[in-house]
Amino acid sequence: MVAIKRTVVIALVAMFSSLSAVLTYFTRVPSPTGGYTHIGDTAIYTAALLFSTRIGLLVGIIGPLVTDLVVGYPRWYVTVIAHGLQGFIAGLGFKRRTWLQVILALLAGLVMSLTYFFVNIFVKGWAPAVVSFLRDFFGQTLISVIISLPIVKAVEKTGIQEKIIE
Repeated sequence: MVAIKRTVVIALVAMFSSLSAVLTYFTRVPSPTGGYTHIGDTAIYTAALLFSTRIGLLVGIIGPLVTDLVVGYPRWYVTVIAHGLQGFIAGLGFKRRTWLQVILALLAGLVMSLTYFFVNIFVKGWAPAVVSFLRDFFGQTLISVIISLPIVKAVEKTGIQEKIIE
């Protein structure tokens, strides 16, 4: 595991968390079943795949939490768990082959979607929980993975992330 300086970690987490919060807030599409769909997860995937599990976990917790608190989403505590796990799992793709990064990012999104799904069964009932799950995975995860992977690959080609974490 690469040891990243504390100040660099703070800067990366602040930058990607802010990006996640802004992307989440300004692209959110309210759902008829409650909650909202967005592309803020793009910043979580990008940070995690470029800089590891620790950065992914922290960005996954902080960025979405800030947005939930700003918009008044009542289950922000689920967001902390769901998106924190998402960032951590995606971070397992750090310095891995592209196919493994794709699988881990999709797995991360599946875990995030399932976390909300199980809570939604009790809060909303089965049918709305299924609709929310489909929205979270296909509308949010897939789109965010599709957007983030070309960004990650372009940054990896430049090698700049290696210079940042030296």
